[in-house]
Amino acid sequence: MSQASHSHFGLRQLAHQVQKKEISVENLVTRQLEKARQSESVFISINHDIVDQAQAIDRLIDQAIQSGKPLSPLSGLPITLKDLFDVRGEITLAGSRVLKNIAKAATQDCDVIAPLRHSGLLFLGRTNMSEFAFSGMGLNPHYGNPQSIWDRETGRLPGGSSSGSAVSVAEGIVAATMGSDTAGSCRIPAAFNGIVGVKPSYGRYSLNNVYPLSPTSDAPGPLAVDLDSCFILDQVITAAYSGVGALPEPRLLDSNNLSLLVPESVVLEDLDDRVKAAFESALGWLEDSGVEIKYRPMPVIDRCVDMFFKRPIVGYEAWQHHQSLIQQYGDEYDPFVCQRLKNSRKVTEQEQQARYQEKTELGLDFNRVMEQQQADGLICPTVACVPPTIAETMVPENTAKINLRCLRNASTANYFNGCSISLPCNLPGDAPVGLMVSLSHNQDDYLYQVVATVEKILNNRRVRPGCLPSNPVSALRY
Repeated sequence: MSQASHSHFGLRQLAHQVQKKEISVENLVTRQLEKARQSESVFISINHDIVDQAQAIDRLIDQAIQSGKPLSPLSGLPITLKDLFDVRGEITLAGSRVLKNIAKAATQDCDVIAPLRHSGLLFLGRTNMSEFAFSGMGLNPHYGNPQSIWDRETGRLPGGSSSGSAVSVAEGIVAATMGSDTAGSCRIPAAFNGIVGVKPSYGRYSLNNVYPLSPTSDAPGPLAVDLDSCFILDQVITAAYSGVGALPEPRLLDSNNLSLLVPESVVLEDLDDRVKAAFESALGWLEDSGVEIKYRPMPVIDRCVDMFFKRPIVGYEAWQHHQSLIQQYGDEYDPFVCQRLKNSRKVTEQEQQARYQEKTELGLDFNRVMEQQQADGLICPTVACVPPTIAETMVPENTAKINLRCLRNASTANYFNGCSISLPCNLPGDAPVGLMVSLSHNQDDYLYQVVATVEKILNNRRVRPGCLPSNPVSALRY
């Protein structure tokens, strides 16, 4: 089997190939390891022992076949991990130089990673990221800047903060990865690299021994070549799937009974032409397939963006964590991240408590609107722009503006405390554009069903370049 024939398969397809002995784990891992070593600025560290681990898995698979007691279907499949998850025997740096001064190797896996290891998955390496996960652009002055898979000649932002994770999937190194999302950090890099990214509801996954940015907002989440692979990781982490028997898959819904709500709000403003065109086409394809698309004013979404811009939750919590580190090691920080942290040093505890209350109210208001509209999901572009050039961000007066533009749309779900998934909606070869579907807190299981249905519709049309909806949306109604 050629390298190209399996490089962008999802976890389910790779599991089938391994279990049917169409490819050995050692062969799969060796090829992926070679790609990882050839990648630029994608990894902070690579697990060079993974070939030995793969050989051991191959022996176990042979024994399991002979005994008639198969291993977990995921056994031996490599994934990557963002550099903020504790993995036993490894040092967590969170994309920084600072922690090299104080960090020690973890004695055990964090709660998110332990079930993945138990399922038989192998960890290929720790991926690069925005330092301390505090940027939506994905740049890192210490370990290099990963580049979006699109337009490598120019060099474009990978999206952050889970930049290396997304690029490791987009480059075909692995089928899936684990990132984290505090204000869009899974979904932005997914959108910028043409893959799927998930922001689970806060609290769905444990934050124990995950390096914090904002303990009241952080949400570890999967990214992958397809929604199915994200769902498999989700079911393993939540213990909905034990690793025994057939892999779970999200249930598809009847598209004729599906209703999606497009918010007539700021998330439709200032869109790149390519983003607007791809989103409009996607809406047309969904309507062609029987999905009801409703356009409604949603002031709550505007309030979420306003809060993110002017009264953010994250800054105060991040400053509390980093204040002493900055006093000791400030000159070792990414200057952009350091300044963002310092911007919140004057926020008082009283002001922060008021922000928590406002965020709670936004969540309640969002839930009321969705119930009133009887909508199965909120739908909008994941990011207002295609990946900006890295060169643009090097102009100091541009950096903060570009970062906020990357974060604007995705941050809404974090501020109404929901769950959210980004899917690619551009045609093959075009600039990557993400379409984001969001729901209320703890509706993750239903969101997977909604998005699985949307993904199937989009993929049936996206794979045919030049295919236009029969009733194209000529212009967004906002």
